[in-house]
Amino acid sequence: MALLIPDFEPMEKLPGSKEAWQEIYCELVTPIYGGGVQAAMPDVLMPIRATAIRGQLRFWWRLLAQQKWNLKEKSLREAEFRLWGGIGEEAAASLVFLRVLDVLNVKQISYFQGSLDSSLPSDKKERLKNKSNDLKPYAYVLFPMDSEEKREKTLLIKEGLTWTLQWRLNEKANETDKQQVLETLRWWVNFGGIGARTRRGCGAFVVKDSSNPVFKQPLSIDEVMKAGCKLVLRPSTDCALKAWKEAVQRLRDFRQGKEVGRNPSSDIKKPAGRSRWSEPDEIRRITRTHSDRHKPEHPAGDLFARGVFGMPIIFHFVGGDEPADTTLQPKCKERMASPLIIRPVWDGKGGFQAAALSLPLDKVLNVSVELLEKKQNKGNGHPVTLWEESKARQVKPLSENGGGNPIDAFLNYFTK
Repeated sequence: MALLIPDFEPMEKLPGSKEAWQEIYCELVTPIYGGGVQAAMPDVLMPIRATAIRGQLRFWWRLLAQQKWNLKEKSLREAEFRLWGGIGEEAAASLVFLRVLDVLNVKQISYFQGSLDSSLPSDKKERLKNKSNDLKPYAYVLFPMDSEEKREKTLLIKEGLTWTLQWRLNEKANETDKQQVLETLRWWVNFGGIGARTRRGCGAFVVKDSSNPVFKQPLSIDEVMKAGCKLVLRPSTDCALKAWKEAVQRLRDFRQGKEVGRNPSSDIKKPAGRSRWSEPDEIRRITRTHSDRHKPEHPAGDLFARGVFGMPIIFHFVGGDEPADTTLQPKCKERMASPLIIRPVWDGKGGFQAAALSLPLDKVLNVSVELLEKKQNKGNGHPVTLWEESKARQVKPLSENGGGNPIDAFLNYFTK
């Protein structure tokens, strides 16, 4: 029996027969990070996988189902398994068929300079001096590659790749199914991506053409708000990479930029001074370790607000008298996906805008977190506070950008 969706308003009639393949012609506008069978490695033979796209579509469908269509718990699972397939009370095949065709212009680029088949310097400092000039502006989001020693794990798929996504529905699909899939695809083409680190703008793409023109229409701020999200945009530019650079710079500066996330430097040899966030000084207090020049002084104390942007976070101090590396992560878990998406988005007029999208925060701000020292196991770390509004008033990057939680403060800073 078809499940009725409360408060769901169909957008428009889906063109064509339910048995006909619909097509979306896509072009990659930022490099793909990873996405292959092996973690952090691209697959030049199959860079675009229908299975990976299906996984993303299920994510966006669940977001819309919970925030816009008011599906909860059992009804949510039943509706998801019926439409996308899965094992509930009984196994169900998906009503949505996907296939990828005509993948063209596949080119690899390296995070570090040198030919793609050459070896990297064994010395990390030497490697870091040789980052690709084209990719340096995005090093803040490509940082996992800084520690890679093998060239093949520092390769990305270059922007400019094109492909066609074909999709159609099973004949058992009803009108509600059609409209849900239509809206889910629209969110994916606006804010999704290919490969890993898509929430930081990697693997972003634009729809060049489609059998349904709705996929070339940007989602508006009002449409985003109806799904419990927040969207802010910077002015349009003529190039997706320029827009991505803007978005990355805003996030980097908010978290650790001079006179935003850090104080001005008192040493001309250093780019910035002490952090304006409370985590470094609280780690010094917890570990009872600090250099003479960096005695703990931050008034906010136990507040690890940057964890709201996603975890784990590895805190690395420079200097022999400072704490050893520590890791912030959800209690008894290894990671928490970021509720913030930054990426370039099509403006509908021929240009691109740097975009910051906040996903719903209702569950994020209450996550229990712990700080792990090197020899501590999950669940046995130091319990610390992720978010507390009264303490956050003493954190300058938050108080100087409208106050509130870290994501809302960042959205205010993003458009300055």
